[in-house]
Amino acid sequence: MQQMTRTKLKLAFLLLIAFVPITMATFAFRSASESGFFGGTVNKGNLINPPADITDLAMLDAAGNPVFRSFDELVAELESDDDYEPQPWHIVFVNTQDCDASCRERIHLLRQMHITLNKNTPRVRRYYLEAGDLAANMSPLSQESRDHFRAEFPSMGVAFADETSVENNLAAKGVELNLSDDNYIFFVDPVGNVMMYYDSTHGIDDIKTDLEKLLRHSSLG
Repeated sequence: MQQMTRTKLKLAFLLLIAFVPITMATFAFRSASESGFFGGTVNKGNLINPPADITDLAMLDAAGNPVFRSFDELVAELESDDDYEPQPWHIVFVNTQDCDASCRERIHLLRQMHITLNKNTPRVRRYYLEAGDLAANMSPLSQESRDHFRAEFPSMGVAFADETSVENNLAAKGVELNLSDDNYIFFVDPVGNVMMYYDSTHGIDDIKTDLEKLLRHSSLG
């Protein structure tokens, strides 16, 4: 029992060290919005403050199983610090209709941006999230889009969500979005904080600028 207590304390200390840089990165963006922390410039995207949780995006795989768990749930199952695996940053592209030509172009540009991160490329993973009426269709993505993603974007994860559930979950965190009006891109930090979002008016250069700042200020993920 005493050994288990020491292990849990060690694990808690490890996770505290891991969490601080991400918290500081979020704080830096908040400061940027208020006082121009980054040399008089501000973040390009929309800061979610306080952040939502990755489980608020209600991402499911094709079998209907949750893709992500909350950080608290993940930690609760760990027996020792050796079991903790640092997670990457996530870019989640949310769309409510089958991916048309403009959608595919946006995803292509995100992939190219991801590649240009160079040494930081492995620190980020991309997801495509198709949000629709899951009660009517559990896998709303067309076979054509599935084949296209498999051929052109094999490293991109694909998930599904109920549009209304995502909107309601985000609204509970103060983020009012109508997903059917536009497509959105969310930044998720390595402990599951959904901290920023972008719509179609944001250029890829805007998104890259913010992401590079976050990666520079975080030592985790």
